[in-house]
Amino acid sequence: MAARRLVQNFSYRRALVVSNDGRVRETLGSTLGRLGLTVDMRAGGHEAVDLSSEPLNWSDDVVFVDADLPLAPHLPLSTLGEMPLAPVIGLVGVEAPSRLKALIQVGATAFLSKPVYAGSVFSTLYLAVNEYARKAELCNAIEAHEGRRRQRRFIIKAVVQLMSEQKLDDDAAFALLRKRSMQTRLSIEAYCQYVVQRSATVPKCGTEGPLTHRSAE
Repeated sequence: MAARRLVQNFSYRRALVVSNDGRVRETLGSTLGRLGLTVDMRAGGHEAVDLSSEPLNWSDDVVFVDADLPLAPHLPLSTLGEMPLAPVIGLVGVEAPSRLKALIQVGATAFLSKPVYAGSVFSTLYLAVNEYARKAELCNAIEAHEGRRRQRRFIIKAVVQLMSEQKLDDDAAFALLRKRSMQTRLSIEAYCQYVVQRSATVPKCGTEGPLTHRSAE
């Protein structure tokens, strides 16, 4: 497996900075601007800053969240491991467990101590973006594995079905299903799911025509 390429250039990204701290806003505004990011400042009030409808994307955005806000902002979450849709960097002033917990809960993958110094911004940005990508890659791999695990029951059903229809033993039935899955460019699990579900309308498993390349639900 090829090593994942690490992101080192953050030009043209957008930084959403959610903080009421004037010094933080000033330092991040100038430093992120020099790194090529556009900066969008959001101030918190009596209600939590609502970013739930913000069109965030991990390859275009990064969010800075100040732990000293009265309420943590609402961030949109993906269905994949309930991760935020973009990397989150926590800004830590008072290192109270409750505030650190709030940053963890919004999905922070890196932290900047306050007061923020320009020299530490790039390294924190680098860690946040690349750690987010690593976690997303792992979540995708786990989801794909779980999907195939759920489909494995269809292998047993398809083998039994083929044994009955074509009078084959289990090894021959499995070999035939594997050959057909390779021809259709589907995983064995996805192809067997297709065969089993198709049998509800097609009486003979062995009579199906060519299957175009698509993923089975």
